[in-house]
Amino acid sequence: MNRIKNAMKLDFYAGKSLLKMVAVLVVIALIVGVAAHGPTYGMFLTMIFGVTSCGSVFSVHERNHSDKLYGILPLRKSEMIAGRYLYALIIGFAYIIAAGIMGFVIWKALGANAKVTALSYWATLGLGFVYFCFATGVSYPIYFKFSFAKANIFTMVPMYIIAVLYLVLTRRTNVASDFTNITGFFRDHIYLAPIFGLIGGLILLAVSAIIANLIYTRKEI
Repeated sequence: MNRIKNAMKLDFYAGKSLLKMVAVLVVIALIVGVAAHGPTYGMFLTMIFGVTSCGSVFSVHERNHSDKLYGILPLRKSEMIAGRYLYALIIGFAYIIAAGIMGFVIWKALGANAKVTALSYWATLGLGFVYFCFATGVSYPIYFKFSFAKANIFTMVPMYIIAVLYLVLTRRTNVASDFTNITGFFRDHIYLAPIFGLIGGLILLAVSAIIANLIYTRKEI
């Protein structure tokens, strides 16, 4: 367990150089949320930026050639994978907390002008975390396989997947009716929205970690 923590610490040290970028991205999300009178826009945008920040650690390691360090450390590849995903999970929690605080502050500051309800607020937190875990879960195995420089273009894959799924669902199913039923359910059980989001996100990251481990353990460093 200590070696996994040490692997995670290496990623945090590498991520320190991204703090300025993170601050700028959060400010942009805040401005968008206020300008649109929609806290949920800023909240979800924050989680999208979180995915970018989370993947950038690969870029830092490759640029500084510190990714080669893992080859000489007394660290199993599986432990390195666990440390990288633990890093991603902590970053995800940090961003979702920041998004929640930001959304709440905008909501209270705008008052009646805020385009948000209790349901949309909590649902955005849940869906935002699911998106973060889904996008990170898709991109991480790709980065482990091809490296950040070669695979950065694939970071948009999650967006395309979601768009395609949405088109298929709207054309082949009665999405409007189903969405109304789902909304009604969560309106009566608002507390379940963030809980389902947390569970769904953790499952997605766990599946991704298994896939990444299968890829990375077969790769020469």
